[in-house]
Amino acid sequence: MVVYFLEKLRKIIKSIGKKEKKLINFINYLKYTKKKTFYDLKDENFDFFNTNTEKIKIAAVITFFFREDKIQNLVKVCDGLSNLSDENEIHIFTNNITSIQAEKLKKEIKIDINLITIDEPVHDRLLPWYHINLMKKLYFNEDITHFLYLEDDIYLNKSNFNYWLNSRKILKKFGLIPGFIRTENNKSDNQLYAIDFLKKSNFNSLPKIKINKDYNFVNNEFPYQGMYLYDRDLMREYLSGPSSNPDCGHGAFNVNFIDDRMINLDLMAKANIGLTYINPPYGFFNRIVIPFEIKKKRIAKFCEIRHLSNRYSNSQSSFGNVKLEDAVQ
Repeated sequence: MVVYFLEKLRKIIKSIGKKEKKLINFINYLKYTKKKTFYDLKDENFDFFNTNTEKIKIAAVITFFFREDKIQNLVKVCDGLSNLSDENEIHIFTNNITSIQAEKLKKEIKIDINLITIDEPVHDRLLPWYHINLMKKLYFNEDITHFLYLEDDIYLNKSNFNYWLNSRKILKKFGLIPGFIRTENNKSDNQLYAIDFLKKSNFNSLPKIKINKDYNFVNNEFPYQGMYLYDRDLMREYLSGPSSNPDCGHGAFNVNFIDDRMINLDLMAKANIGLTYINPPYGFFNRIVIPFEIKKKRIAKFCEIRHLSNRYSNSQSSFGNVKLEDAVQ
């Protein structure tokens, strides 16, 4: 009998927890509405694809756990990165591999890369975090204008990068960062899925930056994107701030930065979460926003990045169950 009542109590508490989250989100939205006019830009002339005239040099870092069947995707990722600007450098961290495997990697990739082998990592799951020290060194090179860290199956194209450059200029004053949506193709219905959305989001209840009659930037609960892209200002903030520490979000690190969303991220995922949850503007869930087309009622195509492994939408998983066209409605 005691066990029965305890089980009932557990379900009630769990139900209350779900309702509490909805209440927290509603309170968050009310906070946003207090400054709603501040977030209305009314910029009819804004263009996501204005030609950039500034010198761009990108330092890109990829973590690659060596597996021969993953090399094909890594090659595509590197090809995409090589087209982002006229001047960039690509660094790849990998685990302990043989000289033959290293040569195979370089031969397959073809373009110039800096392959860094960690011979004796403390643990494989810590391998993504080795990139922090490299980023600190790269930051001292003032010729580098942008810093990119990504998983080995994230394909970023020139359209994605141009969108980010132009959007960053208008979002900077709000402390917000242009974001991307990881997508996969479901083989059974041939539809694109927003793999990191665990449920559909209601456009009207989301904090947003109103650009003009055609576009808004929307903020949502599912900002994970398997990468980060920062200019020098953002990179300085990241490297000198709490989120470049693997323990960020946990009370053992600093009670001022306890965050359930970060605690629940696995160690490898936290290596690319960056500034997402650090100092979001008043009324926003986090610092990542994505462009939304008002007339088409969908997330703008140019912020879509392909998750080349395509594994979530084609298997039983809590991820990859929301169609891209339904992600924000």
